[in-house]
Amino acid sequence: MAASIIKLVRKLYPSNSLLSYNPVFKVAGNAIANLLGAPFPEFRDLPPNHLRVRVGVGTKIVNNHAHHLQIGSQFWIECFARGYLTASADIMEIGCGCGRIAAHLKADYFSGTYLGIDIDPEMIDYCRAHFPAPKFVFALSPHKSSTYHSGELSSPDCELFTIAQPESRDFVFSTSLFTHLLENEVAFYLQQSFRALRPKGMAVMSFFCMESVEMGKPWTFSHRAGNAFVDDERYPEAAVAYGTASMVEMAKEAGFSEVAVSGRRVQSFLIARK
Repeated sequence: MAASIIKLVRKLYPSNSLLSYNPVFKVAGNAIANLLGAPFPEFRDLPPNHLRVRVGVGTKIVNNHAHHLQIGSQFWIECFARGYLTASADIMEIGCGCGRIAAHLKADYFSGTYLGIDIDPEMIDYCRAHFPAPKFVFALSPHKSSTYHSGELSSPDCELFTIAQPESRDFVFSTSLFTHLLENEVAFYLQQSFRALRPKGMAVMSFFCMESVEMGKPWTFSHRAGNAFVDDERYPEAAVAYGTASMVEMAKEAGFSEVAVSGRRVQSFLIARK
């Protein structure tokens, strides 16, 4: 029964992010999720459920509290353990959402700075209200997406927009961003990441890798769009995958000298050093 409901919802909303803008889902989903999380103190300060769904929860539409916390903790454990950055690094996240990854940097061990970028005004407003400045800074990007709502800004605004000052960051990352971008946008963000990084700085970007992703759960990526593979032709940005070779090539064209892909069953990591 649950599988049938999920399948129906997937037909109506190819991406959970689209569902998260539905006003009925916002009210009902938030209410149910609040009830489920109420007995657990560690869940009470999480972002509203519709924002958690917007940044990615798989099929956990209302019971995603632990999932939301685990994604961030697992990411930082791996990145610090592999030496991609130090606790005093100047960090930039592209596609920061509601701060799912950034929240773990509120701890005292992190003495660096964090800059979060997103195209969603609601996400940026939430983060600005819940993360202390000046350690945390959030900026609204003028770029548009058919999957993630953004402001009606013109193309010149996008052309003039620069994410950060040149060579001002030690570590740049994104999670579940390249999974919604076509080639031009991937190239743009790789170029901006390279520009923002200091020499020897690291970029880590998650993406759906055609050689590694487990097909049919729930993606098929059966449609081509240039070098990209999309899951739904109606909403190509709902889920986008790339082959290892094309992703590595785009990173090298952006200027990165050391590039590798760590293949995973869900989202793989593009790992690049300036």
